[in-house]
Amino acid sequence: MGLTIPVILSSVNNLSDARYAAGMGVDMMGFEVEPGAERYVSPELFKAIVSWVAGIQTVVEVTNLTPELLASIQENYQPDFIQYEKLAGISPDAIPFTTIQKIPFEKNINTLDTIGNQINTESKYVLFELSHWSEWRTHQDKIKQINSHFPAFWALPIEKNDIPAINELALKGVALKGGDEQRPGWKDLDQLIDILEALEEN
Repeated sequence: MGLTIPVILSSVNNLSDARYAAGMGVDMMGFEVEPGAERYVSPELFKAIVSWVAGIQTVVEVTNLTPELLASIQENYQPDFIQYEKLAGISPDAIPFTTIQKIPFEKNINTLDTIGNQINTESKYVLFELSHWSEWRTHQDKIKQINSHFPAFWALPIEKNDIPAINELALKGVALKGGDEQRPGWKDLDQLIDILEALEEN
């Protein structure tokens, strides 16, 4: 048993998401560690969650990676990966962690050449953030073309019924997003459960 495709569960901030996803075989879990982030996770909470999900690779997620933030990550988190959108005052080869470069798009995807110009070759993976691109289902040829060129994870607005199409695209990975607990220990996991169960190998 396992998942048919590598999965990153991003923006995790509670144990309910983490424990369920770990049990389903998610490959990586992402935590927003930039102060002021919507789902900011403190070093204490990060360590508490990670202690329950041994064996899962951890990703700290930031928008702007600065030398000061990098020093804080080194001291307080020690993840397996750093995911960033922009570098400020630091070069890619100076980052002492394996990196994932996140490239966000508002509504659609640019040309292959434009995407290539935005990618740092030092990054092990690229995460294409297209969570609002509802038209992706009619552009699968473009996705296949891009996917053949880059070690890319895709954040797409997928539903349970989309999983056959996702598997057919042979993506290198998908990124799903965690949510907030309504109260400690209680959370509606229905959407996450539907997608991960549909991705589960039989």
